[in-house]
Amino acid sequence: MKNIRIAIIALAAIIMASCAPEKKEPHPQNVIYLIGDGMGFGAVTSLLLTEDSLTGFEKAPVIGLSETQSANSHVTDSPAGGTALACGTRVKNGVVGIHPVDSTHLTSILEKAKTWGKKTGIVVNTTLTEATPAAFYANVEKRSMGFEIARQFTESDVDVAIGAGLSAFINRPDSLDLTATLIEKGYDVYLNWKSVLNTTSEKYVGILSMGDVHRRNKPTTIKPGAAAGDEVCLAAKLAADAADEADTTIFSEPHLYLEKATAKALTALEKNAPNGFLLMIESAIIDGYGHNNDSEGMIEEMQEFDRTLQMLIEYVNSHPSTLLVVTADHETGGTGIGYKSHAVGEKAPVSLTFSTKGHTGTVVPIFAYGEGAEKFSGVMKNTDLPAKIEALIK
Repeated sequence: MKNIRIAIIALAAIIMASCAPEKKEPHPQNVIYLIGDGMGFGAVTSLLLTEDSLTGFEKAPVIGLSETQSANSHVTDSPAGGTALACGTRVKNGVVGIHPVDSTHLTSILEKAKTWGKKTGIVVNTTLTEATPAAFYANVEKRSMGFEIARQFTESDVDVAIGAGLSAFINRPDSLDLTATLIEKGYDVYLNWKSVLNTTSEKYVGILSMGDVHRRNKPTTIKPGAAAGDEVCLAAKLAADAADEADTTIFSEPHLYLEKATAKALTALEKNAPNGFLLMIESAIIDGYGHNNDSEGMIEEMQEFDRTLQMLIEYVNSHPSTLLVVTADHETGGTGIGYKSHAVGEKAPVSLTFSTKGHTGTVVPIFAYGEGAEKFSGVMKNTDLPAKIEALIK
């Protein structure tokens, strides 16, 4: 009788297992990749100790760690760190997107997403040709090859890009006007923040002044449609032809730039995108404050980063088939929190300490949200992140 009962229980278990719905593997349609250049644990902690309300980091359902070395050093630089996050391969410091052994050109996750029918975007608060964004579309031996990086940008077929750095596109030794090249390829090209905010285009490039994209740069006042420094290019001429002559200043709000530019890019990318999109965003100036050992600037930058992160979390929550991955290419400054006594309950200023003006080789955090976020828990290499993204969305 006992054997019969055991057999019945086993049979029931088999039947229940066969009837149970198969667990569906996550397959996000959209991916948002938010990179804080130089954003280590000290930078994150400076925000946590400064803000009274819940930060975006504290809302992360999944947290991991990324080890950041390059192919030839325990301490990576931005070109190698960006390439690892973009292409899944470690390269030598100073190199963007070129294999360290056989010198083949690497393919980034953004370029792969394009071949899978996804729309793609880049938003940065630095130049579009800087090391980290370049790692998502360019292959060069040296990060200083800005003119070549700009040329390769015109071949990237990215749908939306917003950042700074017009000089690499027009003040060139080959005398090419790459804004004309982009226009010929079907892009709308904008040279000021107001034009970017007002556009309804789904394929455009905003190449702004640094005063537009970061609060510590002086805003530029110029004639309507002109470029900073009276630089002459087709995009500037077209803007001038269409400009309101009464509007003699650039409309600039750099402290809100990253948040608003990201939201603007999302609006364009989600239109007519049956296969979804991949958007890379870089908050680049965290790194600069680490290099300068600037406590005040670091904290302010992390507060701006958090505003963008909070907006993206809301976007993920309202778009269930979206994955948001947040990490850093490396840590800068050896940033820590210094000892400072204060009374219980007292709101005392955060005292940051720095051990270097360079990068360090410490691990950096990963925060993941949305569909597939669970794949980013634990300790991993920087090269694992694009591989995990590819496995989820391919």
